[in-house]
Amino acid sequence: MAGDTGREGAVSLLWPRRDDPPAPVPAARWHTADLNLDPLLSLLVLEPRWLRSTQDILLQPLKDPAHINWRLDVIEDLLNSPALAAGLGSALAILQTLQEYMARPQWNQDELQKVTWRLGELESLVNCVTLLNDLLAEAGPALRSEALRALREQTAAFAADPLFQDLQGELPDLLEQIRSLRAITIGINLDGQLRPVEATLLAVHQQPFRGDTLSLFQRLGGARPGEKGIGPLHRAEDGEGRGARLKEGDSPLLEPLFRDLNDVLNEICRPLAAALRRYTRMSGRDLLLLQPEIAFFLGALRLIEHLRACELPLCRPQPAPAEARVSALRGLINLNLALQLAPAGQARALDGEIVGNDADFGAAGRIYILTGPNRGGKTTWTQALGLAQVLFQAGLYLPAEAARMSPVDGLFTHFASAENPQLASGRLGEEAQRLAAIFGQATRHSLLLFNESLASTSAGESFWLARDILRALRLLGARSLFATHLHELAADADGINAETWGDSEVVSLVAQVREVDDDCAMAQRTFRIVPGPPLGHSHAREIAAHYGISFEQLRAQLLARNGLTPEAERGEAG
Repeated sequence: MAGDTGREGAVSLLWPRRDDPPAPVPAARWHTADLNLDPLLSLLVLEPRWLRSTQDILLQPLKDPAHINWRLDVIEDLLNSPALAAGLGSALAILQTLQEYMARPQWNQDELQKVTWRLGELESLVNCVTLLNDLLAEAGPALRSEALRALREQTAAFAADPLFQDLQGELPDLLEQIRSLRAITIGINLDGQLRPVEATLLAVHQQPFRGDTLSLFQRLGGARPGEKGIGPLHRAEDGEGRGARLKEGDSPLLEPLFRDLNDVLNEICRPLAAALRRYTRMSGRDLLLLQPEIAFFLGALRLIEHLRACELPLCRPQPAPAEARVSALRGLINLNLALQLAPAGQARALDGEIVGNDADFGAAGRIYILTGPNRGGKTTWTQALGLAQVLFQAGLYLPAEAARMSPVDGLFTHFASAENPQLASGRLGEEAQRLAAIFGQATRHSLLLFNESLASTSAGESFWLARDILRALRLLGARSLFATHLHELAADADGINAETWGDSEVVSLVAQVREVDDDCAMAQRTFRIVPGPPLGHSHAREIAAHYGISFEQLRAQLLARNGLTPEAERGEAG
């Protein structure tokens, strides 16, 4: 740092090396819209200025388990050391001040501005290095993360640099020489009617003037006629160079006086500028690289605090090798649902309001067909799996009781979209184009999430199209979830497995319901997602009852509107 080593030598809290990050995934990727990352960002982003950097981090998914643990270790250290986390918040504020000083162009500044800004920059640098060095040293051997240990070593080396120590010792005096200049004395000559006609700069003081009131004679007694100024005597003149009195509201003497003052202060600053040249190589450029990283981790802590305040499950995921292609989650909840019920800044206990579910993508089954009643939790669960993968590969904690996951090389979503009359190919054509694009990029190490795909055509056509998609997924071998209203598709899982070779089994999942009225086949949704055969119906009657459009409800409404009783209705019908 002290030697201005540049990016390649700077410690990163996000990456083992700063040249590790891949190119950001384009923000237009479908999964950003289908999964809706906005609620997550509302907690992760501390201030609007960190929105872009946080989005980039989420769209640069980690693919190496070691890199994921690199970040998880940082979070664990910060959770175990609230003082260190709070100190990083203070360091972030100092770094913002440092950046403002370093970003100010100096090529048009005079000596005074250059010196004052450079002193402000060096003061921020010293404050930040000292704070970080003290914080990380106090954390001691308890620090587990390689990132924070590396930052401690680099900060300690910076603080131990003899040049930095010289700066640390000399800086207070240099700052005092600038900041002690608090007032100036101006001498003004008056004419016979006590009107100002001439002025000069008399002195620069280290103490500000006081506002004590003196009598006229005291003020007159303190005057020193004939005192020589530290600048030239400026005389008010008319437009032809002749002496003149100041007109009311006019101030032609101020401009030359300020010019003289600037010259005097520049003269005072010259020895300071010479002293500062010794510290030319002292730079905080490497420290500035930590800003978005510190902001990201502080946002991660805020997310964790929010989930804990909502009494929701939270775990540090255990990364598995990519080759294992596993995702084993216990008690996972949909983060977006939690933040819908308790938005950022409005935490409340949600225990019992959200149902957690398990997922097990592995050798026993990597391709799941999810069926169940409308509004039974299929879309919520599909989205929850995608959000969990995003959080995991950003190196964040998950809203689950436990998790062991392999990183994916791509996250692809295909959620049903609304009809768009402007599409020449129609909705089915648009869905088909997206599906073709997904299979053109996905590999066996990807995660594919489908939600009510191919619902834009007839049930018969969508069944055969979806069946072909599932057979292709079995050949691909990628972890996949296909949420659908096609119950017969899930019932045919064994047939798909028998027809198509692959090392990833197709398995049926169902959103459970609890029957509460055998006569009317009414059911209560449990929002539990479990392995099992499809229910065979979508509980459309319950949906109709929920919205008040079942036959019984509509009949009662029509009778009431017409003032009829059921008996009268039967009589009229007869």
